[in-house]
Amino acid sequence: MCTIFDMVTMNYHRSLLETKQELARCLEERQKIDYKVARLQAVISHLQNLCAELDQKTLERRTERVVKADLKMGITKLTRSILQETFFAAMTAGDLKKRIEARKLDLSRYQNPVAVIHTVLKRLVEGGEVKIVPQPKGKKSYQWITPTDRLLDMLKSAIPQSVQKSSGSKESK
Repeated sequence: MCTIFDMVTMNYHRSLLETKQELARCLEERQKIDYKVARLQAVISHLQNLCAELDQKTLERRTERVVKADLKMGITKLTRSILQETFFAAMTAGDLKKRIEARKLDLSRYQNPVAVIHTVLKRLVEGGEVKIVPQPKGKKSYQWITPTDRLLDMLKSAIPQSVQKSSGSKESK
């Protein structure tokens, strides 16, 4: 006959055995999960390298397209584009020539490229797209006229001169 002590001991032993079996199943699952995690990490690493390589190639293709687009651009369009990009700074015709050459536009077909650039700039000034910024020693530089510049000029021209002078004198007092 079994005593209560024997029954309790058997329950402990059975619980111990069941718990060890559960632990073994969990460790097997963990081993499978660890293996799966390691495989996924390797795949992720390879995919990240591949994506970085593809991103670099995409960037190179985009850069190449921009350069080709610049090459297809005429000197007027390219001058306009450069001045728009550097609207905050005035540039001389020589500065523009350097920028145009950096964009790989072939200026060798022109006998005097700077003269051609001056002609383009003159037309842009006459068209109201560019303004002349005087430099020391009588040199000229050119600056893109932004929409804000145009708006300010319109506002200034809309205000009568007498109002501008009187408001100027109030500010100086």
